[in-house]
Amino acid sequence: MRIFFVCRRVPFPSDRGDKIATFSQIRHLSAEHEVHVFCLGDGLRDLDNIPGLERYTKSVTAAPVRPLTIKLRALKALLAGRPISVAALNEKKLHAVIRQKFDELHPDLIIVYSCNVAQFAEHFEYVPRIMLFGDLDSLKWRQYAARSRWPLKWIYAIEEQRLLAYERKIARTFSRAVVHTDVEKRDFERLIPGVPVSLVGNGVDLDYFCSRSEVKQPATIVFTGVMDYRPNVDAVEWFCSEVLPVVQKEIPAANFIICGNRPVRAVRSLAKQRGVTVTGWVPDTRPYLARSEIFVAPLRIARGVQNKVLEALAMGLPCVSSVAAGRGTVIPHGEGILATDDPEEFAQHVIRLLQDGRWRGEMANQARAAAEASYCWEAQLAELDRIVATFGRQDIRQGAAPD
Repeated sequence: MRIFFVCRRVPFPSDRGDKIATFSQIRHLSAEHEVHVFCLGDGLRDLDNIPGLERYTKSVTAAPVRPLTIKLRALKALLAGRPISVAALNEKKLHAVIRQKFDELHPDLIIVYSCNVAQFAEHFEYVPRIMLFGDLDSLKWRQYAARSRWPLKWIYAIEEQRLLAYERKIARTFSRAVVHTDVEKRDFERLIPGVPVSLVGNGVDLDYFCSRSEVKQPATIVFTGVMDYRPNVDAVEWFCSEVLPVVQKEIPAANFIICGNRPVRAVRSLAKQRGVTVTGWVPDTRPYLARSEIFVAPLRIARGVQNKVLEALAMGLPCVSSVAAGRGTVIPHGEGILATDDPEEFAQHVIRLLQDGRWRGEMANQARAAAEASYCWEAQLAELDRIVATFGRQDIRQGAAPD
């Protein structure tokens, strides 16, 4: 089949949540289908990532959008009564090129990842369209509102309502809706009743994220993630404020590594705290995971699967997480992962894992086993293959309504 795949940014390298999912899906689909990728981009620099992705696709078309442009569009959308996160990405160049390529290539199927770019496929109603929601983003804005003060609290609450209305529209007009987790599926069925929804889980590259028996640095705790993303910033600030000091009272040598690209000022300032290291961009997170003894995911704002958790588990790292971050996995509490929102209990889990080498080793083995059992990409994407196969080759094309 000839497939148009639409996503937010150039999905290469796979170094953040949405890019991990989209790259894995595109690479998998390209083995059997002709895949053309259309995306926006994180500024002009994102265009440098296109050659790496082209090895797996028939073509890649990107229309970079500047952060200032996004902010201006967001402000206009707020005043105009439109969903901010959709209007902010309304890039005319991408609309135009998709229409042009549609007329030239006549795709059999359009797949969209993330509802905020569904707008680029809305007009092609005579071709099957799969909406990969991943998560319901409207619920993320609800979480933002709950942890913000006025006026942001008010803005985020408005965005939740507007975006949910848009998600409902897209779910009811596209051919198929897909989410990542059972939790998201239940939320979808509650908020968008009457619309069938399928489940295509996330996975992890088990060959790439694999421990090579590296020497561990004693009492080392690690967190990975893009560090200008609000949930990640909130997570490390909370951990450094509420948990790490408790751990260091018991284990003075305990150190915390914050490993991720684009750390904002609030994150960089955490490096002034005893035992905290902020790496900034690194070419490969695996050495940091391999040398650490445990992984923490103290995300208080979290939806769906946390790829960072899957990568840590695959590396054989015991994980202590928030309830929200842990809920995105199918792994039972105590079998490689421990979940709590209480800072004292969180600290005690960390302390015990750092002090009890035998238990830490057992948890490490369970972590890797859980990743192998539940998060192999090929097993996860088999469901995507089944969904794609239900459409087959279509005879209806843009501009020709069905008889």
